[in-house]
Amino acid sequence: MFMSASDYRESLNALSPTVFVDGRKIENVASEPSLAPGVNAIGLTYDIALAEEHAPLARAVQHTSGREVNRLLHVNTSSDDLINKLELTRVVCQETGCAMRYLTMDGINALFQSTRRTDEACDTEYHERFLSYLHSAQERDLTIGIGMTDAKGQRQQRPGEQPNPDTYIRVVERRGDGIVISGTKAIVTGAPYLHELFVLPGRAMTAEDKDFAVACAVPIDAPGLKIVAR
Repeated sequence: MFMSASDYRESLNALSPTVFVDGRKIENVASEPSLAPGVNAIGLTYDIALAEEHAPLARAVQHTSGREVNRLLHVNTSSDDLINKLELTRVVCQETGCAMRYLTMDGINALFQSTRRTDEACDTEYHERFLSYLHSAQERDLTIGIGMTDAKGQRQQRPGEQPNPDTYIRVVERRGDGIVISGTKAIVTGAPYLHELFVLPGRAMTAEDKDFAVACAVPIDAPGLKIVAR
């Protein structure tokens, strides 16, 4: 499904993230004037994908499903894909100055590769789980942010040595239906007006840091998630 900019704004209305901008709690992200430039910029990426003149750049066939998807949710498989991504970014930046949604594509391509390599090395099944998520995200035409930069705390110390472990994202509980995470990410582009976040490690981890070696998707209005922006 391809959304329009109007559909995207309506999708934000269906979410209820906890967002503070300059110390003020935001009641509705889609209608908040201080966030309008960012919402409009991402909205443009949706409308461009619906414009036939931009279709060769803004749409692509996902090879794992055979379905046409937004280029910014696509796994690149050729040099043409990479060139079209670059040209689409230029088209968007000519109007907005920043194509924030291309970060979604970067995260998707990184996870496609890393989950497959992990499965090959460790006999796990992360890749199939990722593909299931990917196809769902493409069907919903989501904008997904990248939460990679940890707050870091005492930078001379590794994640597991931090006096305040919440300066890195970590797993604090493992349940039958998933995991519970805690911690802080910084510099997450577009955070208030995204659909979901990819939480990814911001550095190489050792065995001692195993609780911090986590990659997962988090809905933007997940319980306990607080976004502080300016």
